[in-house]
Amino acid sequence: MMLCICEKPKQAKMIAQAFPHRDKKGYIEVLPCEQFREGGIITYCIGHILELAPAESYGPYGSWSLEDLPILPQKFILKVTESKKQQYQIIKRFVHDTSKNLQTIVHAGDIGREGEGLILEALLHMGNKKPVKRLWTNSLTKSSVEKAFKNLRDIHATTYTPMYWEFLARQHSDWILGINMSRCISILLNNIGIRDNSGGFSVGRVQDVLANIVYRREKEIASFKSSPYWDVYGHFKIGKHSYTGKWFLDKDDHLFNQTQATALGDFCKGKSSYIYSVDKDKKEVRPPQFYNLTNLQAEVNKRIGLSPAEVLKVAQELYERSLISYPRSEPKHVTPEEAKMFPKIMDNLGKLPEYAPLLKEPLRDISSDKRYVDESKTDDHYAIILTEDPADLSSLSKNELFVYDLIARSMIAAHYDNAIFNHSEIITVVEGDFTFKSTGKQLQHEGWRVVFRKNEKEGNRSPDENGDSVTILPPVEQGETGVCESTSLIEGKTTSPKRFTQGDLVKIMENAGAYLSEVEKEGFKNSELSIGTVATRAGIISQVLNKKYIRVEKNHIFLEPKGEILIQSLKGVNYLTSPVTTGKMEQFLAQIGSGRGDYIKDYHRFVQRTKDITTEIIELTIESSKSWSFDSALEDLQASVEMGPCKICDGKVVDRGTFYGCSNYHTNKCEFSIQKRLSGKELSSANIGALLERGTTSLIKGFKKKNKEGTFDAFLVWDENEKRIKFNFNGVPQKKVKK
Repeated sequence: MMLCICEKPKQAKMIAQAFPHRDKKGYIEVLPCEQFREGGIITYCIGHILELAPAESYGPYGSWSLEDLPILPQKFILKVTESKKQQYQIIKRFVHDTSKNLQTIVHAGDIGREGEGLILEALLHMGNKKPVKRLWTNSLTKSSVEKAFKNLRDIHATTYTPMYWEFLARQHSDWILGINMSRCISILLNNIGIRDNSGGFSVGRVQDVLANIVYRREKEIASFKSSPYWDVYGHFKIGKHSYTGKWFLDKDDHLFNQTQATALGDFCKGKSSYIYSVDKDKKEVRPPQFYNLTNLQAEVNKRIGLSPAEVLKVAQELYERSLISYPRSEPKHVTPEEAKMFPKIMDNLGKLPEYAPLLKEPLRDISSDKRYVDESKTDDHYAIILTEDPADLSSLSKNELFVYDLIARSMIAAHYDNAIFNHSEIITVVEGDFTFKSTGKQLQHEGWRVVFRKNEKEGNRSPDENGDSVTILPPVEQGETGVCESTSLIEGKTTSPKRFTQGDLVKIMENAGAYLSEVEKEGFKNSELSIGTVATRAGIISQVLNKKYIRVEKNHIFLEPKGEILIQSLKGVNYLTSPVTTGKMEQFLAQIGSGRGDYIKDYHRFVQRTKDITTEIIELTIESSKSWSFDSALEDLQASVEMGPCKICDGKVVDRGTFYGCSNYHTNKCEFSIQKRLSGKELSSANIGALLERGTTSLIKGFKKKNKEGTFDAFLVWDENEKRIKFNFNGVPQKKVKK
């Protein structure tokens, strides 16, 4: 009998659908069939069922101190996640079960680094001695699951897989860097009075790089100064034809001096003109490639504003319903084996009224088209495509339907011919000195673009960002002469760099080198400097958001004061904020996972190198902290922590360091304030919040008496008549007098 262990409950249910089965509590019983000749068990881990133990598990590190750093475990300790102990025991019982003759374990986790590692480390933690086989499938359709069970891969219980050691290297190195530097930064900031109530200052090798990219864009926007400019347009009459051109000189087409622009326009009016050149070009635009996860996340975010994490969640739901292939995919191509499914997929879509009109004509065969089918450009995964299972669109949620529709149309479009545009450009010269450019584009043949036309009103436009143009230039010829009948000036302003969207962030993380100078890149190609992996980028963005380093407003990314303080505190430690660092680390991790060389030795080298670097950057950070200055960022951070409504005006009471004050002080001089320490007692944020919202705190014990020994207990209340905070002793229990 086989014991199959999945990563998540839904995955287990989808696999079980391929076989006769009965649902049980915490597992599924598979009845005897071709793949499970004696029956079997399918169970699941509920994601990461184990977690690395906290720092205090390795010594007396409960209280944070610089003297304890670095904390460098010789052997890492795993513990069962508290909320998953019951499921852990169910799996462990089956792993050690002999009564059911469960001789072989099938690892059915997601086909990626994390999915590989979380189940194998659980088996090691449980003391498994049984042989392990690997289920490897990009699709959860019945036929794909059956095929995968016929082709199970062997896993050696002594060393497990290279991808497992890659998982350990990532997990252990991130723990070392994160635990040590989070404590180091938090302690140093706390020493100069900077505390944060929203979860502390967390440091990590990928989240800090992303926060730094947002920080740099924020500084570019803040330092940008807009300048007015003027564009000069000439309106020409050449023979019987009229058209408009824009002045340009080399690469410049704006004039930043109004007097100069006006003089140019006035000079050109009524002057003789001739056609210097006419360029006509027919351009064929191929259908877009299939989606990988990054492109899908960026496209959906742009169209309907879903965050990358939300897109991944929707795609995962579609995958677990066997409607699309594995979504955590980097390639944009499929293998010839997957291409064999295309006729069946197109046939399924042709039966749906939403797509039937697009599939009336005979479709071209793309099974040998290298733009879509190229095994050399796939890895253990392939592009995100539909499966051969038909879909009931009425059962999908609004977001599921949108994502499914994008993937469906990308596949249909791939079977269409090219779109063809006629591009034309006219260069007109006035008085032999001043040049004007006219450009036009005309769609000659719609081709694949018809697939996306239906959805353009809904914002789901064609991936061809150039779109259509209504500008059609007249059929003039080189050397023809005429006149510049009139001119016009249009005033504009230079604009600051655009804020990133959440969709931009996943694209940036895929190609972070594009945001560095050549010196900063240290000779690396842009594509070599990625942040995270296609499977982890959405989680990294969510982590940086949850830590309140950045915020999202109307899908635009803003740097938070806490994020500014973090990046400024790490300026002396470029190692933690540069894409070069995480790019190198991901390259080394990928090398471990590929199995090239001795991957176990490479794991140990990687972790030891992380320990050495952590020790070094702790020393650098402590030294650089002597010159830290966060005046403006600190004020913004304090102002960002709202405690409640002001009791005097319509402002908000915010953290001002040693006291809480009204946010309207600078606008209306509201002087409402509450000292953080009153009569020797530190007031908690909960007490302040209650006082502002309800006008009274709960009972506070331990106020010090004036000029007397001893303490007293009291409520703090807001006196509306006197407009001040007072002690209230009504309802305070009487203290017993000792005899």
